[in-house]
Amino acid sequence: MIGVVLVLASVLLGAKVISGANHSFRMLAVTHDLAAGTLLSRADVKTVRVQLPDRGRGVYLSADADAVGKQLNRSLASGELVPVAALGTADALTTVTVPLIAGAAPALAPGQRVEFWLSSKACAAVVLLGDVTVQDVHASTGSSFSGGGGQDVVVSVPPALAGRIVAALSRDGAMIRAGILTGPARAAANDALPDLDACPARPRPS
Repeated sequence: MIGVVLVLASVLLGAKVISGANHSFRMLAVTHDLAAGTLLSRADVKTVRVQLPDRGRGVYLSADADAVGKQLNRSLASGELVPVAALGTADALTTVTVPLIAGAAPALAPGQRVEFWLSSKACAAVVLLGDVTVQDVHASTGSSFSGGGGQDVVVSVPPALAGRIVAALSRDGAMIRAGILTGPARAAANDALPDLDACPARPRPS
């Protein structure tokens, strides 16, 4: 009788262990590469089923968590689970659209880090913003700034930098260009930007 009981207990314990190992949980993962500074939208995350010890509690976000509107403090690769420690509450930011004419930048996508340059009729190119994260991109609607075939890039920046963008767009013949940044984010990239009122003069044609 004791032997039978031990066998049955072993079978039941083994079945429970196997059942637990095969059980998966619904968690949040990102749908594409995202840079630090991204404010998460519904399009940035998806639900996946994964096997994790202790349901991933305190380590990764479950599918029931509300991640929309939270800001990433580090980059995440496409398909990566969203760590709890990677999210923070966004500081006071202003959302601004930066219009780019066709050919002024490569095709941009949300989650990329970019650098903006400003040039105008009187001034050669200067750095407008040193390192910002693209929050969204729309095809140009044919405004006087971006024209047909361009792209309107949405960024969320501190109010002072938003004012800098608006001031740049008000300049005569203003043109903004953008380039994609790679490598580690530059934390102080926007701390010592050149004065737009002291922009370098365009070189005279020889």
